[in-house]
Amino acid sequence: MKEKLYAIYFEPEDWLAFRESRRFNPGDTARTVFPSPFPFYGAIRTMLLKKYDVKLEYHQKPNLSQELLRKIGDESQPGIIKLYGPFVYSESEGKRKHYFPAPKNVYKCENSGYKTMHLFDTKIKLNCFKIGLAWIPEVEGIKEVTESYIELEELRKLQSGQSFVLCHAPNLIEEVKTGIALEESVKRTKEGMLYFLRIYRFKNGGFFMLTDSEETVKEISKIEGVFLGSKQRWCRVKVEQFGGNIFQRIDSKNVAMMLLTPAVYDGGIVPKEGKFDDAIVKAIAATKKTVVSGWDYTSGKPKPIYHAVSPGTVYYLDKFPKDDETVVKQSYYNEFGFGRFVYIPYENLKQCEGGEQNDEQSFLALC
Repeated sequence: MKEKLYAIYFEPEDWLAFRESRRFNPGDTARTVFPSPFPFYGAIRTMLLKKYDVKLEYHQKPNLSQELLRKIGDESQPGIIKLYGPFVYSESEGKRKHYFPAPKNVYKCENSGYKTMHLFDTKIKLNCFKIGLAWIPEVEGIKEVTESYIELEELRKLQSGQSFVLCHAPNLIEEVKTGIALEESVKRTKEGMLYFLRIYRFKNGGFFMLTDSEETVKEISKIEGVFLGSKQRWCRVKVEQFGGNIFQRIDSKNVAMMLLTPAVYDGGIVPKEGKFDDAIVKAIAATKKTVVSGWDYTSGKPKPIYHAVSPGTVYYLDKFPKDDETVVKQSYYNEFGFGRFVYIPYENLKQCEGGEQNDEQSFLALC
């Protein structure tokens, strides 16, 4: 990851809606908080194709030269466009605030605020390997965390080991509606055409994505806006330098990695070998998986459904991985920004001396 980052802001004139093709059954526990990155790539690609005077027809792939394909890609590869996100921002009196997914290892104590779970280094079998637990050391005064976001400055505090808070995005209201497509001239449901429509209503703000690619900035700076989402709402697009780099390594003996974007691993919730590069996963704090899908305007059909590891999932590691880019590439679709993460610190459960009960004994007593 390069030191200089840029933010690409998508400011909608109206509400935005994203369609998700989903299975409807009791075992389907996946959920979505942020929209998939695929509609953002598609919207940018469409406007760039118009800038390059490429003729676009619905349900047909455009005829692209090899040079243009290298630049802006297609549905299977992004070309030189390199983005991470989307995330949420608000803007008031010319000042922006940036909101990322809240880490899933945070709990709230009645008297002392937000804290991160400690590592309880026990051995519990997960697939073909054993891991420990992300554990809350307190047993009283624990409150449920309802906030879904962490603001940029609070994330930096968390990374540096300072006190921090979680929040709601103050400028965003989300709604979910169910859609059913019907056969033409017949009052029956089309096969595979049940979907959710997730609606985002912003007040003074919108979505943003990050990049460290100068080539990406050069290409996106050619467009003024995009039509985004299932209802093709207009969004103004701005590119600005992003202050600071949250992707850099932190100063901490104990290090965890928190996903900022969805990830799809060959082992399900983790890579099948239980490692990120050469760093061993010691514990996981996670939530329900995220549904990643969308609508293929070329074929006029839903895209395949992927159940990805949710943004905010935290992996407790035994050390820093040797190479961060190798970690990113362990996720499928990493070229579309999947598997991006930041480092945060964690603490081990403390052992008590003398005759006092230690944290492991407390845990066993609660089981």
